[in-house]
Amino acid sequence: MLGTLPMRKGSQTGSGSRWPSFLRWPAFLIANVAILLLVGVSTLRETYRGWTVDREIQALQSQADTLEGHKTKLMQLSTSLATPDQVDLDARKRLGWKKEGEQVVVLTGYAASTTWSDDPGDLVALPPVPIPLSNPERWWQYFTHAE
Repeated sequence: MLGTLPMRKGSQTGSGSRWPSFLRWPAFLIANVAILLLVGVSTLRETYRGWTVDREIQALQSQADTLEGHKTKLMQLSTSLATPDQVDLDARKRLGWKKEGEQVVVLTGYAASTTWSDDPGDLVALPPVPIPLSNPERWWQYFTHAE
């Protein structure tokens, strides 16, 4: 009997734990559920972050595609504006330039573009187009002979 210790009252044989066996299992289950909940919440959070990043990537890719389309249109426009015919047309519209032998006609009351010429003798002025009058105004002019 050298290797045995005397047993106290109320202690369990061979376990060495102070918790009774019916209290150990629920604590173990609660700890496992808490760990499972923690892992589940973390997994859901990371899944949501990945989903939002994917949505942002798709939005940026669609924006990049539209900007690429705008760039292509601008490149086509710049190449078409660089042609000699387009340069000539812009010089006529914006600067009022003309070639030799051409006559420039100035339209009054039309504000689409401005014209300019060195020689005012080359300009042909058309009479202004009368503004249509309303019916009461025409009657007023008829009776008062006002012009």
